[in-house]
Amino acid sequence: MNIETIEARLNALENQVKAQEKELTTLKDIEAIKKLQKAYGYYVEHMMCQEIIDCFSDSPDVVLNWIEGQFLGKEGVRRYFARWRKPNPRFLHQVMPIAGIIDVDPDGKTAKGRWYAFGAIFIPGDAGVMRSFVGGIYENEYIKENGKWKILKINWIIPYAVRIAEGWATPEQVAAPILKGEFRDPEPDIPFTKSDPRYVSGYIFPFHYKHPVTGK
Repeated sequence: MNIETIEARLNALENQVKAQEKELTTLKDIEAIKKLQKAYGYYVEHMMCQEIIDCFSDSPDVVLNWIEGQFLGKEGVRRYFARWRKPNPRFLHQVMPIAGIIDVDPDGKTAKGRWYAFGAIFIPGDAGVMRSFVGGIYENEYIKENGKWKILKINWIIPYAVRIAEGWATPEQVAAPILKGEFRDPEPDIPFTKSDPRYVSGYIFPFHYKHPVTGK
């Protein structure tokens, strides 16, 4: 085997390794974007203002294209979500991102994603509580800043909503049969008690993970 053949094979092997490294990086980027989008959804559940804002890029190109209109820049995002700074225990906005399709751009610095988002919304107001199931679509853009993926643009539409007229069971109502002794299955080793915060309106289930952007 001559030197030219050896060099050609080494070059081919090197190119193959580079291609695999790029593919692996892309797969890691996709997983990071998925985690970012899903974490954002958990923060929106209770409108955790600062955690939501931290999911967004610092770029002036940030756009939150919402049903009320477009909010520009990170300051626009802050202005939109700031109204939720005071938690309301009767509020719930549980929207689940599913069927996500993510495409990372060739430069590895930007990406686009499309998601269905289905969930339940429970919004108190002066006229009472608005209860509905919502089906929405996200068409989002993401950007990588200092090695972290962040949301650059959110485009959101609601093709349909289902209004709930007959009422909505609160966590306290869900737990009521247990507290009343109506639980007929095998007895637990450690019984449920009134001091358990999981079935109190407004309770935020602790997160096992750190914020995907801030690391807090």
